[in-house]
Amino acid sequence: MIEYTEAVVRCTLGQEEMEVMAAKSFDKIKKDINDERTRRSNLTRADLKKAYLELKNNNFDSSMRIKFAADLAESNEISYHYEFIIKDWEQNLNLYLENGFYKHDREGIEFLFGKLDENLDEKVIVYTAYLLAKALSQLKHREFYLAFCNKACDILVSFLDTNDDNLRCKVIIAIGWIGASNEIELLAHQLLCDEEAICRAWSASSLMQMMFNRVKIEELQERTKLSFLEGISSEMDLYASGIMIEAAQTIFGKRWISSSAVESEESAAIEKARKSAVRFLRK
Repeated sequence: MIEYTEAVVRCTLGQEEMEVMAAKSFDKIKKDINDERTRRSNLTRADLKKAYLELKNNNFDSSMRIKFAADLAESNEISYHYEFIIKDWEQNLNLYLENGFYKHDREGIEFLFGKLDENLDEKVIVYTAYLLAKALSQLKHREFYLAFCNKACDILVSFLDTNDDNLRCKVIIAIGWIGASNEIELLAHQLLCDEEAICRAWSASSLMQMMFNRVKIEELQERTKLSFLEGISSEMDLYASGIMIEAAQTIFGKRWISSSAVESEESAAIEKARKSAVRFLRK
């Protein structure tokens, strides 16, 4: 027979009280989250404009910027969110307001496709397609993902021959996020033939990105080996060489160079890694 001493009773009551307190605390957190979602969904253009002016007046304070970005992402003002993103990119404010655009889900994606149907200049079209690809890359679980990726890729590929190096880089990066088997050869061609070194570097990086998204690693290895061999062997730009080697080592599961050596453009480390990479790729 269990003897319920005073100490045991106190301990039992304390545990019950703690469980009640924990439950109340959880309910409060849940309520706070729901209240915040409701507040954000009810934000108007005027509310967001006021918040942006406060952010600007506070020299784009980091904590205020994060809150403003979250407000935009969970508001129903998709068009206004888009306008802020384009403005941010055009003025190089680096507010990273695009990171939450995917939260607009299908409605946001369809909005961007709608913008691409408008008569926009090349820069805005590429920015919009880039944003579209970035949002889609965060919506892999949605039923519309594959069909919309294919549609977006067709648009991106049509701008691969733009003469603007910065815009071409954005197109290349975006293809890496949502491209499939059909786009492997296109990126491999840019890796070898693009006149701009940074675009060649991004082409290598985007090929690597494909293995984390829509392309199986075995296919990527088989179809890029010769391109990486040629690119790494012949590339004259030190930074582009480093990026190509780093991308290839990720795809083929090797370890030839560190990211810090690539970013620092350490000539000796890059040349040593080049020899190792070429030796492997020639096999």
